[in-house]
Amino acid sequence: MANPGISQIITTTLESQIPKIVDNVTDNHPLLLKMKEKGNIKKLSGGNAIRESLSYAENGTVQSQGEYDVFDTTPQDVLTSADFDFKIITGTTTMTGLEMKQNAGKERIIDLLKSKYQVLEASIKNELGSQIYGDGTGNGGKDIGGLQLLVADDPTTGTVGSINRATSTFWRNQLWDFSVESVTASATTIQNAMNTLYIRCQVQAGELPDMIAADATYFSFYEDSLQTIQRITNPDMGKLGFANIKYKNADVFYDPECPSNHMYFLNTNHVFLKYLGKDLLEVGETVRPVNQDVYVTPLIFTGNMTITNGRVHGVMIA
Repeated sequence: MANPGISQIITTTLESQIPKIVDNVTDNHPLLLKMKEKGNIKKLSGGNAIRESLSYAENGTVQSQGEYDVFDTTPQDVLTSADFDFKIITGTTTMTGLEMKQNAGKERIIDLLKSKYQVLEASIKNELGSQIYGDGTGNGGKDIGGLQLLVADDPTTGTVGSINRATSTFWRNQLWDFSVESVTASATTIQNAMNTLYIRCQVQAGELPDMIAADATYFSFYEDSLQTIQRITNPDMGKLGFANIKYKNADVFYDPECPSNHMYFLNTNHVFLKYLGKDLLEVGETVRPVNQDVYVTPLIFTGNMTITNGRVHGVMIA
């Protein structure tokens, strides 16, 4: 059985670090930071799944008419919903009985705990940063459904949020595939490809990509295609250590987690990270196994990435 005093010290110390840990995790990745700035990292109150309401068709009753024409009252089926499963990411920090004795006194224990939390924080940063670009199939399908699922290389297949893209064309993202277009990706061809994909993503009036995430190859192609005087950056993002260049109204970022030979055009008004719990990361109960002289405290994320519109995003691949 856990020592209530020690357990409380460990738990409360970690809980006090949560705001800092969450900020460090979200501010460490351009996409998460962009969602945070938009208010699109959202807490949920509960539910069996994350349900997003979608508008997938126009209202067909809108028409011009004469002075005495009747209104079109044809029933309209223009709304649906997408259900995204909750996914769980966990990490644990441990304190052994020996470490407790070697660091006698509350202050020394807390100092040691903070050092351990920094390691745990870095590991969660890396894991979450990787999974937001994944396709959700990792670890037997337990991973977050990231951009490779939500903005797919083949938007005509697969199920996203319980909606089959093979039959629901409104749910498909846009695509530029260099191999299909019979063009070789290079610094001389990247801008034309970006221009075309950017226009494709404007399938709905007023909806524009505002963030472009690229791997090293495509980011370098775009950077090399620009004259020095054209390399306008977002200074706020630059201060945070993100390499970025402006393209029209969008910030173009290099993200080392972005899959090889990929460039994502995102409308971040329609990309979310949603979670259950008191905060993005929640501290679990500190427990002591009956057969070990060790205290274990879990840190837990329960949520998933979601989108509310498929057509306004795009991906460039080779």
